[in-house]
Amino acid sequence: MTLIPHVNDKSVPTSAELRRQVARATDRLRDTAVHVGRLVEDKTPDPVLAGALRTATRVRDTAARAGRLAGHRDLDSVRANAGRAATAARTHRTALATAAGVLAAAALARRARRARRAK
Repeated sequence: MTLIPHVNDKSVPTSAELRRQVARATDRLRDTAVHVGRLVEDKTPDPVLAGALRTATRVRDTAARAGRLAGHRDLDSVRANAGRAATAARTHRTALATAAGVLAAAALARRARRARRAK
């Protein structure tokens, strides 16, 4: 059955039928995702799983800490600091562009020197 039927087609599904179809498709996709997840987990070596678990725990803890800090801080001071930084960047635009160009040139020169040494 097509989701977009022709105008003259008499077999247009009702909204309840569409909901049931979507629910079945969602259940199939969820089951498939769980199955694929189990297959990947079974084939992944234990040290990799342990490292991924440690990393996920660290990321979760860091995100929770950042959320707590953001909740406790007064965002007006952050906005004021950002505004001052933006104003300073606008007033010293030429100096910032020159500094960025010098840094880029230094990085390229260093990269070229490193490439010549490797030969």
